[in-house]
Amino acid sequence: MLRVLFIILAVVSIALAMVLGQPLLYLLAFILLVGAALLLTMNMRRKHRDVPETFMQALEQPEEDLSSFGILDIKPRSASQVSSDEANATKASDSGLDLDVHELEDSVEQLSSDSADKEDTPLPSSSSMSPVDRARTAGVSKARTRAPRPRIMVSEADSAVLADVLIPCLRSLRASVDAYTVCLLRQEDVPLRYQVEVMVSQNSYARNGGSYSAKEPMLSGHKALVPVVYPRVGPNGFPKNKLGYYHESIDVRQVAIVPILPKKHDSLFLMVVDTMNDDGLESASVRVLLEQYARLVSTILDTTDERIPDAAEDIEALRPRREIIADEMEHARTMALPLSLALVYLNRGEALSGDGSADVEGLEDSFSNRLRSVALDARVERFGELTYGVFYHGDHDQLAEWASRIKESFPDQDEPFEGGVSVGVVAMKDRHDGADELRAEATAALAESFQSGECIIVE
Repeated sequence: MLRVLFIILAVVSIALAMVLGQPLLYLLAFILLVGAALLLTMNMRRKHRDVPETFMQALEQPEEDLSSFGILDIKPRSASQVSSDEANATKASDSGLDLDVHELEDSVEQLSSDSADKEDTPLPSSSSMSPVDRARTAGVSKARTRAPRPRIMVSEADSAVLADVLIPCLRSLRASVDAYTVCLLRQEDVPLRYQVEVMVSQNSYARNGGSYSAKEPMLSGHKALVPVVYPRVGPNGFPKNKLGYYHESIDVRQVAIVPILPKKHDSLFLMVVDTMNDDGLESASVRVLLEQYARLVSTILDTTDERIPDAAEDIEALRPRREIIADEMEHARTMALPLSLALVYLNRGEALSGDGSADVEGLEDSFSNRLRSVALDARVERFGELTYGVFYHGDHDQLAEWASRIKESFPDQDEPFEGGVSVGVVAMKDRHDGADELRAEATAALAESFQSGECIIVE
C-alpha cells in the first residue's frame, strides 16, 4: 500500500509542477518513484526467500533378509573361486542370462528424474524390460478420463408391453443419431390430443405419460414412414408451441417427425426426434435410419396388439376403421352409388360421462341408438370415444338436409346430451384415392364444426 501511495504522490507532484512551474516538485516526484521501486524490490526478495526448496530423494531400497534366500553364512572367496565365477559370468552373458548390475542404479536415477520427463518419455514395452524395471513401473500409469455418458432422465411407456419392447428400441435410436428426446405419440383427432405412448429423453421436463391438447396438428398431409425434418426450431421454423411433450419450452435446434399408420390400429402415430445439434438430422443416412426405425415400430405395434375381444362383442367392432371406410368406398364405386361420411361427436361427452367406465359405455349406447334412429338407411360405426361415423348413400343434393336433421336431433338443452353434437360431413369424390383421404377431410370438417358450432359439409 505504501508504494501505491508513493506513486500517487509522484503523479500529483508532476501535475503541480506543470501547473505551478516549480522544478523542485519534479525532483520530489522522482524521489517518490525511486522509493516505490525500492519497496517493490524488497517485497519481491522477501517473497523469494519464503519459498522453500524441495528436493526429490532417491527411494531407499528395503533391506532384504538373507536368511529368506537360504543364505546362513558369508565367507570370503579365494582367488580361484573369483576366477571361476568370472568365467561362469562370461558364459552366462554369452547365453543371454546375464543381469546387469547397473540396472538397479539406472532404475533409481529414472525414478528421481522430473515428473515432466516422465510424461514426455514413453515407457518401454514389458517384453524389453528387466525384472527390476517391471517392478518399478508396475504401479506407474497415466490418469485416463472417460467421456461422460448422456444421462437419460425420462424413460417411460404407457403399457408394460411397450416398455419391454419399444423403450430399448427408442434408446438405441437416440444413441444412433445423438438425439435429445425420442418419443412415440398417438394422435386423437376429436378433440385434437396427443397421447404419449413411449418417451425417452435427457430432459426431466419431458412428459412421462398422459396426454396433452393441441390447437393444430404437429404434422399433416405427409405419407406414412417418410421422415420430415425441420432444420430450424423457433422463428421462421418449426413452432416451439407444438412440442407439447415437454412441460416447459425447451431450446431444441432440430425436429424430425415420422408418421406411422399400423395396420391393426385406427389412430395415427408420430415418432418424434429432436436434438440440440444444429445439423444432426438433415443427412441422408439419418433419414434412412429414421425410416427403418419407423418400420420397426409399426411392426411392433401390429404384433403387440393388446385388445382382447369379449365373447359377446361384435367382431366387426374390432376391425380397423380404415378397413371399414375402404369397404364402403369400394362398394359404393362398384355399385355406382353416392357415398358420404359424417363424423358426429358429443360435445360435452367427457363432462357428462363422469369418472366411471360404465357411465361412458351407457352414454355411448344411448348416443348410438339415437343416431341409428335419426340416420335412416345409414351405417353407424364407433370411431372413437363418444365419436361415431355415419355412412350415407343418399344423393349429394340431399346431404345438407340429412346432416341438419342429425344435428337438430341433439338440441343443446337436451338433458341426456346437453351441449349438442358437432357434425362434419364429406362427400366422396374422384379425388379420394383411399380411406385415409376421406377420413382426413371428414376429421377436418368435424374440427371446424366443433369450433364454429355449425354443421360443416365438404363436397
